[in-house]
Amino acid sequence: MNEIIQNQSTTQLTTSDISFNKIKKIEEGSIIKGKIIKKKSKEVFIDLSPYGIGRLYGIFYLRNKDLINKLNEGDEVFAKIVGLDDGYGNFEVEIQNYQNVNNWQKIKELINNNEIIELEVKEANKGGLIVELEGIKGFVPVSQLAAENYPRVNENDKNKILEHLNKFVGKKIKLKIISFDPSNDKLILSERITKLKEYKETLSKFSIGQIIEVEIIGVSSFGIFVKIHDNPQIDGLIHITEIPEKFKNFEEIFKVGEKIKAQIIKIENTKVNLSLKYLADDTWLKFIETYKEGDIVEGLVLEKNNDIFATIETNGVRGITLNNLDIIEVGKSYRFKISKLEFQDKKLILDLVN
Repeated sequence: MNEIIQNQSTTQLTTSDISFNKIKKIEEGSIIKGKIIKKKSKEVFIDLSPYGIGRLYGIFYLRNKDLINKLNEGDEVFAKIVGLDDGYGNFEVEIQNYQNVNNWQKIKELINNNEIIELEVKEANKGGLIVELEGIKGFVPVSQLAAENYPRVNENDKNKILEHLNKFVGKKIKLKIISFDPSNDKLILSERITKLKEYKETLSKFSIGQIIEVEIIGVSSFGIFVKIHDNPQIDGLIHITEIPEKFKNFEEIFKVGEKIKAQIIKIENTKVNLSLKYLADDTWLKFIETYKEGDIVEGLVLEKNNDIFATIETNGVRGITLNNLDIIEVGKSYRFKISKLEFQDKKLILDLVN
């Protein structure tokens, strides 16, 4: 009994011993093993038992002509369904090359083994890189490039993107297959995913609200691209909405290669968003850069709130203390230890030093 290849999740192919997962419904794109029962000048009939007869004709006959000339009646072939009815009750088909089917099986095995493969970049276009695997062309979208290879240019400037991508032609890069569809000859690969584990392990060391030193690697009309970590390289974006008004001419102010401090505001998978808005509050910035939890500071008691907490001012910022309220007096200064300091929420909690 013949069987069908419907999609990549059910594909199991070899040229010598082919096994298929059984499905009842034939759809366009399905690939079926069959036998040539009649060859004519411009059409070929293929037995697709138990599903019916496939008819190869028209443009698909012309496209398969070289392969058809090498085949005889009685030969087994793979037929791809391109139409469900030719008007006479036959499936419309085209023939798949045995070698091509076998190549897709090898690709399937690479996916099953979760293998990283090294391939040479054959071509580049404005959308990404083109490679070749087992004689089949594969595509690496720009979004799937590793951080160090991503084009940090204005997304609307396609020529600069292509100029950047052309630098990779002839070079080898490490990739993983993320999607494949034999019925449509589609093979998608990723460079970024090969470093996903490294990215996540590295990003686990960062936290929301943290202020870090970053290097500017690109400036565009919608924001600033920065590098936050080397080896593996991890990049982030400071969106235009996260840049204070006083830096409204940021495209002229910030230069590639310059190091600045930015605040992490979001980490999602391997994407990092940062902000410069904290720069608008110079007092808190200076305080957070000067002091840390555990440090001792001099603070002035501004007010007491029903013996629940007292407001303390130190070095231009305000915090609270929750203990020893019966000892301290409004208007007097005391030494306090910083027990909690959170810049993002402007939270400062102090403990009186006896």
